[in-house]
Amino acid sequence: MPLKQKQYVHSAHIYNRTSHSINLKIFYCGESQHHEHEIIRMNNLEPNGGHYFAETRAYADAHRIIDKHIYKIQAEISDGKILELKWPYQGLFEIHEKDWQFDIEENDIKSINPRV
Repeated sequence: MPLKQKQYVHSAHIYNRTSHSINLKIFYCGESQHHEHEIIRMNNLEPNGGHYFAETRAYADAHRIIDKHIYKIQAEISDGKILELKWPYQGLFEIHEKDWQFDIEENDIKSINPRV
């Protein structure tokens, strides 16, 4: 039985579906979560449909440029509650997904295939 290849999200549209402003953190990494990592912070993402595009980030190794992948999304809601979603994400079809969608809701973060 062949091994299943890992599937990654390299860029994503993130929507705030809550009725509160949120502080958003997007965690990127390269081949290892301990190397080539980067954290992007977006404070006060507007409620009821506020949008942030988490663009593709890359790093250079000795021979090529490699896209990092999004391995964790954290949303702090105004009441202090922190929601978190970690890789691997549900619904991925391609090995390398771009322009994926994540919806931050009152009690969780949903991974959504935007092409369905």
